[in-house]
Amino acid sequence: MNDGPIAWLTPDELKDRDSSRLFCSASALVLHEDKRIRQLVESTFDWLGLADSTAREGQSSFPTNLLDLARNHHDANMHLGDMVRFAPKSLGHIARKFLIHPSATNSSLQVLPATFCSGNRRESVPREIVEPSWSLMSEIVASVLPRKAGSLAYGVEVDVLVYGNSSSDLRSLHSLLADSAGFWSRLGHRVDASKEDAAGFLSRRGIRDFFGIASQIPGLRRPMAALNARMRVTDEHLSRKGSQVIGCAHIDETKYLTGLIGRRRNVETQYLREGHWFPLPISDDSMVVVPSGKAMAVGSGPATLHRVLMHDVSDDGEALPQNLTLSLAVVDLPGKCLAH
Repeated sequence: MNDGPIAWLTPDELKDRDSSRLFCSASALVLHEDKRIRQLVESTFDWLGLADSTAREGQSSFPTNLLDLARNHHDANMHLGDMVRFAPKSLGHIARKFLIHPSATNSSLQVLPATFCSGNRRESVPREIVEPSWSLMSEIVASVLPRKAGSLAYGVEVDVLVYGNSSSDLRSLHSLLADSAGFWSRLGHRVDASKEDAAGFLSRRGIRDFFGIASQIPGLRRPMAALNARMRVTDEHLSRKGSQVIGCAHIDETKYLTGLIGRRRNVETQYLREGHWFPLPISDDSMVVVPSGKAMAVGSGPATLHRVLMHDVSDDGEALPQNLTLSLAVVDLPGKCLAH
């Protein structure tokens, strides 16, 4: 079924058709009525200690143990391990990332990294996460990239992205990271915050660097703020009042296809079409697939520009459910995976 710029397919429809031209007209594909998707979300919540049952049993949840995050971090690697990604008004999440790929010697599936620290033990990624992640994206590749499915040496990068529940959470995280470093690092945080707040022509590459630095200089700070406020009035790319950008507008340059699944209360992913932003129907019982940066090189349509917003919600004193996104992306296999 086609819903304008979004195509809705069931698993049977996906297998029975050649969808190679789908992204020439559609910005996204939604795979629905597939039980694997909900099971994948439930297994991820259980593994990371985010489900109500595991929380009651006293399990430490993934984003709350700073020492585990550090142990699982891979230096200067933004594609594997645990990480805190935060740039004011541009990025705001804690992530766990791993790569699933077929073995070079048999038909088994391998995971990189193989284990993650959790307290005093190391845990493998559960097969209940590995197998459906691979099968879902393999079926997408076979339908959307039929001419490359047999020859493309690819893996599936799984990114578990955990967001805060409010803009105050993001401010607290910014403050924590900034105050953990020295003077120049704190200044850098403030420059980054000003750069990401730039609007209109001030947001252009090069100009926003000048704006970020000038905004920290006494005597220039107030004129820069006033000029930027005027630019914000007519800037289409900015979010509406009561919302904050926590994932700036981007395409996934190093990926072919990206599948998005989520269980979110006040987080929304939007895509750009004809100069306007529209919501993607991301949920925990369907998967939204968008073409990424390498899609056109293998015969798919143009990459879909998208961003992530957090909407303010009233604080009624009740515990808020965790905002979580699962990103399953088709990527090139690194050389070391081809050799093992």
